Amino acid sequence: MNTIKLGIIGAGYRGSIHLENCLQREDVAIEVVIEPSLINQEKAIALFAKYNKKLPIFYKSDYPLLFKEIVLDAVIISVPWDVFPEVAKYVLRFPIYVGIEAASAQNMELLYALKATQENSGATCMILENTCFHRDVMAVQNMIDQGLFGELIHCRGGYEHDLRTVKFDENMNYGDGVEGEASWRTHHSTFRNGDLYPTHGIGPIASLLKINKGNRFTSIVSHATKAVGLKSYVEQNKGVNHPNAKDKYTLGDVVTSTLTTANGETIVLTHNTNLPRPYSLGFRVQGTKGIWIQEHGNHLHLQDKCVADEWIEKPYQVFNAYDATCWKKGQYKAAKTARHQMDYFVLDEFISATIEKRKPKYDLYDMLTWLAISPLSELSINQNNKTIPFPDFTDGNWENKKLTTTVTSKNND
Repeated sequence: MNTIKLGIIGAGYRGSIHLENCLQREDVAIEVVIEPSLINQEKAIALFAKYNKKLPIFYKSDYPLLFKEIVLDAVIISVPWDVFPEVAKYVLRFPIYVGIEAASAQNMELLYALKATQENSGATCMILENTCFHRDVMAVQNMIDQGLFGELIHCRGGYEHDLRTVKFDENMNYGDGVEGEASWRTHHSTFRNGDLYPTHGIGPIASLLKINKGNRFTSIVSHATKAVGLKSYVEQNKGVNHPNAKDKYTLGDVVTSTLTTANGETIVLTHNTNLPRPYSLGFRVQGTKGIWIQEHGNHLHLQDKCVADEWIEKPYQVFNAYDATCWKKGQYKAAKTARHQMDYFVLDEFISATIEKRKPKYDLYDMLTWLAISPLSELSINQNNKTIPFPDFTDGNWENKKLTTTVTSKNND
């Protein structure tokens, strides 16, 4: 198989990025696009014209039609959180490769349903979490594997992103009749309270700690602050009498979760999307021989490479020395991608796995484990910050797996 036949479900913000990156490849033929928004459909059609590619079949929302006329090798799903469970469960019924954009799970029943569906169908699933392919994260993985950090002890990360302009339009409205993520995302802030979007932070940390590949999460406990950020934002922009200034928002402005692992490490995750702040994933990796902190720049201390109590003066010299193979070979192609360069590598891994008919670097069990943090954190908060045992989606197989630490692909050559 030199060229795969691909279906796209969802051509909104994230879906359009995958769409455009696929259009730049010669090993992908997009056969069908399912997108309910006519505005997004028009934008997608313009992308096909931009890259002089044949238009696919377009459907508005009838994803069951996806397999009626065309035999597909793979499907990429990038849809709102409310739609994700139904779409993913349907597509995983087919023995194809399924790439799922980072989402949010509202309950554990959904996750177990996805697990059963894939195991019964023989589908191959990969979560398209781009932060796992962040250049610095992959370099730190190489440093860890080569012993520079010693034994890992503690990690931190999260999703700290001021989404107030995403959750409301310019008139401070959200929900039906509003374009973009404000049409669906804000609603979750009105009835949920937990870490609603954990994969950006936990994906890289889980990879560094080899979760599901010799290690696993064993427990989680979560805490939430009061919820005043969104109400305050509406009041600041449209006054206290605006209808949405009177809405009840339940999502704590800052949610922190502490996880434990079978190998004895601890992890602290932070979710912070309702307050003013610069974007940060807040990564921290502490080992017996060093520490990495990524907070508005890289800070690196390795006891074998610097003076005690001091940061390495030029950390990027170390990062360059431990650069991942895929980044060394693919950085020029990645520079041409639609948005983040790491989007090139996450897509390349998915397409390459499909072509080579192999297991992708991050599979369904990784996705289920990361997504479970949302409902489990909500449960913990709802039960007065109770510590919740963490389920094992691998049914004990986590002890027998080994992680591939570098991603290589013929498409990077």
